Amino acid sequence: MTSAPVSVVIPTYNRPDMVCEAIDSVLAQTVRPAQVIVVDDGSITATGDALARYGDKIIYHYKPNAGLSAARNTGIRLSTQPYIAFLDDDDVWAPRKTELQMECLLRDPDIGMIATRSFDWPCESFPQAPLSIDNLLHPVTWEQLVVQTLIPVASVIVRRDVVERVGDFDVALRSSEDREFFLRVAEVAKVAILEAPLSGYRDTPGSMCKQADGRESMMREILRRLDRRDAWRGRRALRRKAFSYMHMVCADAQSRAGNHAGAIRRLVQSLIYHPFPYARDEVRMRYERPKRLAVNVLRAAGLKKSDAAATGRKQPSPNALRESAANQSPGTNTSGARPNVGMD
Repeated sequence: MTSAPVSVVIPTYNRPDMVCEAIDSVLAQTVRPAQVIVVDDGSITATGDALARYGDKIIYHYKPNAGLSAARNTGIRLSTQPYIAFLDDDDVWAPRKTELQMECLLRDPDIGMIATRSFDWPCESFPQAPLSIDNLLHPVTWEQLVVQTLIPVASVIVRRDVVERVGDFDVALRSSEDREFFLRVAEVAKVAILEAPLSGYRDTPGSMCKQADGRESMMREILRRLDRRDAWRGRRALRRKAFSYMHMVCADAQSRAGNHAGAIRRLVQSLIYHPFPYARDEVRMRYERPKRLAVNVLRAAGLKKSDAAATGRKQPSPNALRESAANQSPGTNTSGARPNVGMD
């Protein structure tokens, strides 16, 4: 079987069954990565015993619990290949993911990081992979990423020299750490996305996208860091749009948590920061914010039933991810969404 010079880093925490699915999807690649590293972030389940069956097909590394970013950083340090890929323990890859991404990277040596679209997992069968990557590779700019997280972390392959330039995942961030990492990458390297659903995302109960306050705190911190180092470079309109979008995403999380008054405040703030319609590929539906505002007003007044019980739904986004979500478990992260378009 053909192999690719890729090290796959899989953090795991108390999910022996799920992580085996993730590993199996890597080993089933049409072009198999040369190295598979599973970093056990202090599991109290018998994860090591469950993974013993893989033998030398994987590198299993147990470490004391220190969180998702620390686990990923450990995997990076253990890696030896010129390309590094990330996969969460509850997600999977479609069989041709590595093959098609490496084809893109070899065609364009200037691409520092490449991602793919995602699909819902589990499912009956993998989505059909494209016959050709022609016209499916599109650039992703820093200006886009600072507004939306367009990249599922479990879809990424990044060049080692880029990682060495930007540094590790930030262990101080308990969620959205992948978004902060991607922003640093986009400042120094070309980023692209392959418009094909090659990464399977599992909607896991308890993920950070359903923990509204903690998620919001980390999202605010990332934007404040950009403020502190003047990363906007005078682009005031872009900054306002980024803060506006953050408030909209947080409003959705508050609404799902049943805090409709909080959702109303954040939607109003979103409109104050950026009263103009978002682009078609940035929202799910036409007039999204005014519609959400009206629905939350009705729910806050008790005139419409709350959907707080529906927090098991994924956070969708237009043509990509809206906001990556870290699991409550320190060793896992979930992110991904199906394409969805609309106009604010």
